[in-house]
Amino acid sequence: MTTDTGMLRKDIFDGIDANEGVTARYGSTKARIERAALQLFARHGIDGVSIKQIAEACVISDGAMYRHFKSKEELARLMFEAIHAKLTELVITHLKPEASLEDTARALVTAYCHLADHDPAQFVYHLSHRNHFISASGDGGADPSDFMSDTVKLAMQAGEIPQGDPEFRSGMALGCVMQVAEYSLYGRIQLPLSDHIEEFVRGIMAVLRS
Repeated sequence: MTTDTGMLRKDIFDGIDANEGVTARYGSTKARIERAALQLFARHGIDGVSIKQIAEACVISDGAMYRHFKSKEELARLMFEAIHAKLTELVITHLKPEASLEDTARALVTAYCHLADHDPAQFVYHLSHRNHFISASGDGGADPSDFMSDTVKLAMQAGEIPQGDPEFRSGMALGCVMQVAEYSLYGRIQLPLSDHIEEFVRGIMAVLRS
């Protein structure tokens, strides 16, 4: 997904409550800071936003900002980690015991579509900053999409799908949903992604079986 967020649909964040934070209690000052920062980071990137801009967006002083977060970088990291954990939890929630490759694809698609439809700012922020934070954490690249690459590897070993590089094939497959999500965010299409989960799953399976 592109990290150039300047051309995002103007209405994409409409209807999201300014009191809805990422980690903080609804309606708290901390929640309002998180929401303001999240939407600014999603539009302009972390480096393109200052503490002063975040404070102005939620009508507080710079000093009040620092009482809740030590730095802009801490705020950005904490929000990313919370969204990352939410996505992983969404995938696990939709995974059946003894999940098949198709079950895993459906769980991933459902999680990403749910986040994109219900909180596009979180979706944009996570996807556009994923590589930065995962690399910085030194955790070896742990990501919800690992569910897919791990299952693809097992499916290859079992002879269910053609052999190949599991990461490469997983990336190709997940592109079926990520590229459409990008089109939606940039206004090239306008539809709830969650209405098309089964179409996405069929596309992913077609790529993996080809």
